[in-house]
Amino acid sequence: MVISMNKTEFIKELSDRLSYNEEECTIINNILEENFFISKKNKDKIISEIVLKLNIDIDEATRIYDISIKIINEQIKNKIKHPFKGKD
Repeated sequence: MVISMNKTEFIKELSDRLSYNEEECTIINNILEENFFISKKNKDKIISEIVLKLNIDIDEATRIYDISIKIINEQIKNKIKHPFKGKD
């Protein structure tokens, strides 16, 4: 069964994969929502905002960005593969 992911589930999944608390993951989610994360041009901007708001280094911020985008891509692929699953 494919479950569509909402904001709370995304934050939980991000927290599980990153081993960060939900407050930090909420900050990451807000940064992603404020920026158009699909564009490669905004990647540097998003990473620099993560560095500033979470007080971490660039390598860790890049890892956070990559994992976040991976979660989003997985959900998009699942939705494309199973567009009507979970719709009862």
